[in-house]
Amino acid sequence: MSVMLKRIQGQVGGIERMVNEDKSCEAVVTQITAAMSSLKSVAKTLLSDAVGSCSKEEYTKLLKRFL
Repeated sequence: MSVMLKRIQGQVGGIERMVNEDKSCEAVVTQITAAMSSLKSVAKTLLSDAVGSCSKEEYTKLLKRFL
């Protein structure tokens, strides 16, 4: 999990650099999309880890709400 979060930090830092360097909107949005996908993966991992501690109904509700 920690490795995934550090990678996301790097992605966000890269996005900031791209904006500061006036890179194209398409390139910046592509990187933002990649970072969002990475965040979704972290959320899925957290939810998968939580499945043992909540009911099926609760888990389904969380999936619908956050993903």
